[in-house]
Parts: sequence; C-alpha cells; structure tokens
Amino acid sequence: MKRLTLFIIMALYAAALAHGPATPAGTISHAEIETAGHEPGNGKDAKDTAHVAETGAAEAGTANHAETVPAHHDAAGQEPPEPAEIAIPEEPAPPEPEPTPEPATPAPAATAKQTIAVYMAGEEPKGAPGVHHILGGELARTISTSDKYLAVDRTDAILEQLSKEHAYQRSGAVDDEQIKSLGKQLGAQYLCISNINNVGWQSYYLDVRLVDVVSAQIVRTVTANSSLKHANEMTRVARTIAYELIETEKAAEQRKRSKKILLTTSVSLDILGLGAIAYGVLENSNMNSHADKTKFSAAESAKTRRDAAYIAGAVILASGLTIHIFF
Repeated sequence: MKRLTLFIIMALYAAALAHGPATPAGTISHAEIETAGHEPGNGKDAKDTAHVAETGAAEAGTANHAETVPAHHDAAGQEPPEPAEIAIPEEPAPPEPEPTPEPATPAPAATAKQTIAVYMAGEEPKGAPGVHHILGGELARTISTSDKYLAVDRTDAILEQLSKEHAYQRSGAVDDEQIKSLGKQLGAQYLCISNINNVGWQSYYLDVRLVDVVSAQIVRTVTANSSLKHANEMTRVARTIAYELIETEKAAEQRKRSKKILLTTSVSLDILGLGAIAYGVLENSNMNSHADKTKFSAAESAKTRRDAAYIAGAVILASGLTIHIFF
C-alpha cells in the first residue's frame, strides 16, 4: 500500500510538470502532503512518503531554476568573461575615378570662298587674237586655286548687262554705281577688271584691278608687260598676274624663287664676263711678247684670242649688269 501511494504521488507530479503546474514549479500542496501523511498504515511510512515528496520537489525546483538561468550564465549563475574584441580590418578606400577627358574641340568649319567675277574690259587687241578668252579663263582658274576666292569668267554676262543699260564704252570703263549693280546681279563680292593696251610693236601693257563691289574701291592693282605672241605666253602672264592679285603664299614663294634664280644668274654672268676680260688681258700681253721676239704669226693668233675674249667678256658682263638693274 505504501508503494502504491508513492507511485500515485510521483505520477501526479510528472503530470503536473508535463501540463504546467498551477503552483510554482518545484512545490507541492500541503493538502497532498497531509493526505499522504494520513494514509492508513504505519505512521513511519507516511513520514517517509512526505520526505520523498519533499526531496522530489527540491530536485524539481533545482531543475526548474537551471532552466530559468539565462543562456549567457553558467551553471553557477555567473556571467562568463566577455570575449576579446576581434579587430575587423578596415575596407580599403575605393580608387578615385579617373578624370573624364574633355571632348575634343570640333574643327572650325571651312570659311566659304568669296566670289570674284572676271571681266575683260575694252576691245581685244588685233595683234593678239584670243587673248581675252585665254587671259580671262586663266585668271579665273588660277585665282580659284587659292583658299579664299572662287573666280568665274563673267565677261559675256557683264557685257550683256552693260549693253542693256547703254553703258558700254569702247574703253571698257565701268563707273562705281555700275560696279555695285553688277556685284548684286552676279552674286559676287569682287570684280576683276582687266585692260590690255598696245604700247608698241608686239608689246602690250596689262592692267588688272580687283574691285570691292560694295564700296567700289580698288583693293589691289597688278600690271605687267608682255608680247602676247602665243598661247603659252598669254597663259604665263595670266598666272603671274593672278598670283600677284590675290597675294597667295604660292605667289610669294614664286617671287622669292625667281629673285634667287635671277640673283644667282646675274652673279654668275658677272664672274664669267670678268674672267673673259681677264683672259683677254693675258692674251694681249702674250701678243706684245711675241711681237718683240718677231714671232709675228704667234702674235697675230694672240691678238685674235684677245679680241674675242674682250668681246665675249663685255657681252656677258653687260648681261649680268642688266639683270641686276632691271630685275
């Protein structure tokens, strides 16, 4: 009987733990203890039963206390030592972004060329047939090779317009108001007016003017002398005038090159002429020497060479001096 009572108490206690006791964990009501103590039988058994119940309650209370101890406490209820701080390596600073290259500056747009209307004024010389056509075409073509101008031969169009206005003259003269009017009608910024005058037998004087059609002022004037005896000469003089008229770098280089060639040629001629004259002086000395020795034949030969050297030296020297003076 004693064993049965103890078994019942233990079963009730286990059930209370499983379902959550109404009383605080680890305690047992006095009524149960008293009931257990007043069971029929030996009083000693009741005391033993009560002692066992109290012991079980104490053990249960200890277990419940262990469950209620926070996780960071040890079994004795003491807080464990805090772990040493772990040094976290600093993240490297992000690399500075590379500077964005500035966009390339676009190249400036090419400047539009200014238009020049070429006009061959006056009548064509009878001794140089076709000169108006060749000279006007070459002027327009050569001027258009520059970086600033675009020239077009407008002789026929200008003559037609002047004829309508009854303003055409044999001299080819055009007054300021007509120049401004022609510039507007032809859409040109400049008017290139060329005059050819006969100044002698097979010699012509060319006068070419570049006129601003807005102000009717002469921007530049170029003159030249030429025989105009064939097409090659007409073409050459037209190119020379065009280069000088627009003052391009090509014209400056051509002038510089021509001056250098002329200077070299004139100096060479001067030296060669002086050398020939010096040789004539030497042959004159030889002639006198042969004459004193009655070597008349040798003296005559030396005299011939002397005269030839004097003549050649004088001509060559005169050519060199002419280039110096006139060119």
